[in-house]
Amino acid sequence: MWLATCALAFGPAAAQPLPAFSPDTTATVPPETLTIQQLDEQIQENQAQLEQTKQRLAEVEGQLADLTGKEQAGLARLASLEEQIGLTRSYLARLNKQVAARSSEIAQVARQIEQTSAQATARRQALGRRLVAIYKYGRLSPLTAVLSTHTVPEVYRKILYLRWVVRADQRLAAELSQLNVELALQRSRLVAAQAELERLRLEQLDQQAKLNSAIAVESALLKKVRGEKETGQALQRQLAESTARLGNLLADLERRKEAAQSQSFGSQTQFEAAKGSLPWPLRGKVIATFGSQVHPRYKTKTSNLGIDIKASPSAPVRAVAAGRVAYADQFLGYGNLVIVDHGSGFYTLYSNLTEMSAQVGSDVIAGTKVGTASDYLHFEIRKDGKSVDPMDWLQP
Repeated sequence: MWLATCALAFGPAAAQPLPAFSPDTTATVPPETLTIQQLDEQIQENQAQLEQTKQRLAEVEGQLADLTGKEQAGLARLASLEEQIGLTRSYLARLNKQVAARSSEIAQVARQIEQTSAQATARRQALGRRLVAIYKYGRLSPLTAVLSTHTVPEVYRKILYLRWVVRADQRLAAELSQLNVELALQRSRLVAAQAELERLRLEQLDQQAKLNSAIAVESALLKKVRGEKETGQALQRQLAESTARLGNLLADLERRKEAAQSQSFGSQTQFEAAKGSLPWPLRGKVIATFGSQVHPRYKTKTSNLGIDIKASPSAPVRAVAAGRVAYADQFLGYGNLVIVDHGSGFYTLYSNLTEMSAQVGSDVIAGTKVGTASDYLHFEIRKDGKSVDPMDWLQP
């Protein structure tokens, strides 16, 4: 979020880590170009991500149920609604991927059934021709072959031929039996895939209805915050408290690092030498600058300790310099928040993320993806706990 946006709904100590998602680290391969095995792997991976998102959604819905009635338009409730909306959108996006994968699976299995049916028909026709030949001419027995020949080599050749004919008939029968088994399995898979596709489409409709409902509730609360002076002032105080908690979190991270004598990621002079030339964390227009601002979402006057950059849907957010991820979690007032420690007292903060792909303790370099943003990114640079204007540090 925006205003130096902050520690999880009830402070950093109570924060529960969220599953880190990285949905767009590589280009998505169209489902229709994948093999059945690759589709299986993609479907399983999608399902695992769906389960993670569904579990977190259930937790957020539980938080909202607890908050409803306790506060009319408090920051915690608004933050939980915002998270619910973001998670539901992510869940719908993954459902769309699963629908595409299942549709592709159905098309491929249908093609397999067609091919297998053609092969089975060919084997059946070949066996039919053999049965007709046997009926017309009778099966040549070894005794008949011996009695109807005049030389030993000729007898030997006829016996070998009889063996070859019998083995060919057996092979045809075995192949037909195997093809029938494959057809049965393929048809069962087709029926299961069609049933799963129908279930996914019904779930899409259900999740879309939930999303629309959450957006309506959030809009009503935002209208209340913006229209009622007393409610707006209360939220402004909560935002200020959230900013203070974030400062405490950063100070605590610095103390822990010093106590553990953690690795430095470059001297102060190295980081400061990059002043004015750091890469941007996100490509987009700056919609709020450093200093006193009107919050773009709550319309309350706040002190913006960073900048806000407009984001296109699922835009990648990248680290601006080498460092180590010190925090990756929900933070009340800031939404999904990633903090990178660059050593020598420098930290960068990336908040209002739609999803986080950074893992606490992992090393990053300039350009490493730390998450995605879909509305706007709130970005800060802190030096020894104090905010500095990011515009002085980023490339023109």
